[in-house]
Amino acid sequence: MIVRTKALKVKLKETQNPLEDFMLINKNDHHSVTKEVLFVRYIGIPDTIKLYTENILKMDQYFSSNASAYLRLNGLERISNVDEINRLSNVWENWETIVNNSITDPKSLNQTNLCTGLDNEILEWTKKLTFLQILSMYKKINPHSSATLLKNFVIKFLCWIEIYLPRLFNTETTPKVVFIGDIKQHELLFLYFLSRLGCDICYLNPKEDIVHLDHEIDTYSTLYKCSNLYSDNVKIPDFSPAPNLGHTSKPTTLEPISRPKVSITVKQNKALAKTEELSYEQLAGLSNSVVMITVYDNEDNIVCGGSGVVIHSQGYIVTNLHVVAGGHYYSVLYENETEEYITDNFIKYHQLYDLAIIKVNKNCAPLSVKTDGQLVRGQKIVAIGSPLGLFNSVSDGIVSGFRDIDNIPMIQFTAPISNGSSGGALLDMNGRLVGLITAGFNKGQNLNLAVPSEKIYHFAENFIEHT
Repeated sequence: MIVRTKALKVKLKETQNPLEDFMLINKNDHHSVTKEVLFVRYIGIPDTIKLYTENILKMDQYFSSNASAYLRLNGLERISNVDEINRLSNVWENWETIVNNSITDPKSLNQTNLCTGLDNEILEWTKKLTFLQILSMYKKINPHSSATLLKNFVIKFLCWIEIYLPRLFNTETTPKVVFIGDIKQHELLFLYFLSRLGCDICYLNPKEDIVHLDHEIDTYSTLYKCSNLYSDNVKIPDFSPAPNLGHTSKPTTLEPISRPKVSITVKQNKALAKTEELSYEQLAGLSNSVVMITVYDNEDNIVCGGSGVVIHSQGYIVTNLHVVAGGHYYSVLYENETEEYITDNFIKYHQLYDLAIIKVNKNCAPLSVKTDGQLVRGQKIVAIGSPLGLFNSVSDGIVSGFRDIDNIPMIQFTAPISNGSSGGALLDMNGRLVGLITAGFNKGQNLNLAVPSEKIYHFAENFIEHT
């Protein structure tokens, strides 16, 4: 089969007045295979921060009044729905063979769907070719990334394709995307992806340019530096469309593909209200929901080990990212069982919180995550983990303080832990997960840290089961 469709060729438009040129509304020629695009990194502020924000709001008004395909963003959606993750995993499985082939087969590439298709065959073909380019760029930027981390990136990227492309390629005008503030590497790759499809991109950051800018994107985009840099955080008002246009959606309040919110039922609230303190024997019995994780590389060598906490009966386990990062696959062992559950299903991660979720094919009762009230210093807690490979050791102590480590709030506690406890459970006396054990100070005695439950809940809310 010969693929006769040509890919879109984009040429970077030179500009001395980036914002003025960005405001130009250009008609799309759907049959053209060449297009000029803007990709501007607009760093700093030209005058005052007040005027800066006013100009952004004027941009909102202008594009919405002209019914343009326009998005203003300060971050891309995070995928968290289990069904969507599974569905997009299947999409990746269909593409993995194509990606791993040294020579791309145009027939297979043309016949394999990449999320929801675009009506324009030139753009649809360009989308697939650019996706392969993005994967090549990702591997170059992250040469030591494991197959599971690549899969995690791909699923996130496919989610963005599903969310944003239908909103951008639905009018007769050139799509416009404004991204304001600090940007993550993966988000930057997606902006590059959109640009290659013919979007005009304007990246605004009043304080600094993109950190660790990839060389290819550096040479592809245009840098425009203002004389003033604004070091404080800037609060940009929410997107405000022009009035009386009958808009049914707002570009900056994008809903994900499916994002069910977990709520505490009345029944659960009553149960929490009546919760009584458990004995240490009863708390130790909850160790059935704390697992031991062994991490293997691609040559079946053990890399490291740690602990994890079951948060959903269908096999979802939260642990520390530093435990599972870089692993090729994982062995999970449950208390009082001899069978090891092998998985390479790395679901998601959060680098700043040092959190990750993996999944195994086993049902097990989850721990309840504390969602009400605050911990206090002196409060009794129990730690469950597998220090030095000693499966599910239980120790008790108190909350000794609250610390900000690299601007991330952490719980300091006194219950003894050792290597292998990372990813284990920190419980209150009601048996609820109040923290995920993450670190200890080697030079101090019983100076240990845990990620608080509110961060766990924020990260994993769609994987937490409430019974």
